[in-house]
Amino acid sequence: MAHHNRKEYQKMASNNIHIHLDGSPFLTPERFADLSGIPLKAVQKRIQRGEFPVESFNLEDSATSRAKKYINMVKLAEMAASSPFVHPRLSR
Repeated sequence: MAHHNRKEYQKMASNNIHIHLDGSPFLTPERFADLSGIPLKAVQKRIQRGEFPVESFNLEDSATSRAKKYINMVKLAEMAASSPFVHPRLSR
């Protein structure tokens, strides 16, 4: 995570960004695709390219089960907040 000085923190805090996590900071790729409107295949490609922060959890008791990947929404929000991108409608 990038280091910011006090003035940068105040500017970020004044943006009043609110994030609703809907009960969990982790979403399956399927749920993320559903909520974002991004096609599931595109979400999966972005995960493979490392564009979305992912955590893997093995929620099964079986040692042979594969870990399921979840998108870390907190890290994704941090990435978005530190991005230099400004949506055209917000730059007016």
